[in-house]
Amino acid sequence: MCHKLLGPKSRATHWKQTVMYLEDSLTICEGETITGSMSVSFNKKNPRDVDIKLSYSLDGQHSKVSRTQH
Repeated sequence: MCHKLLGPKSRATHWKQTVMYLEDSLTICEGETITGSMSVSFNKKNPRDVDIKLSYSLDGQHSKVSRTQH
């Protein structure tokens, strides 16, 4: 069974949430794994902002990608 990852589709909650869209449209099958990391640091120009770096990779049946987004 495969699922296309399109984005958040769940009902809103009282928790503050941030959505990070991937540059790639991924299809993942049962048993496959997306690996990655995320780092968050204070922005040097505005201490109220944060800079986010997201790295991910998938070597699947339908999607093969390795990318870093800032």
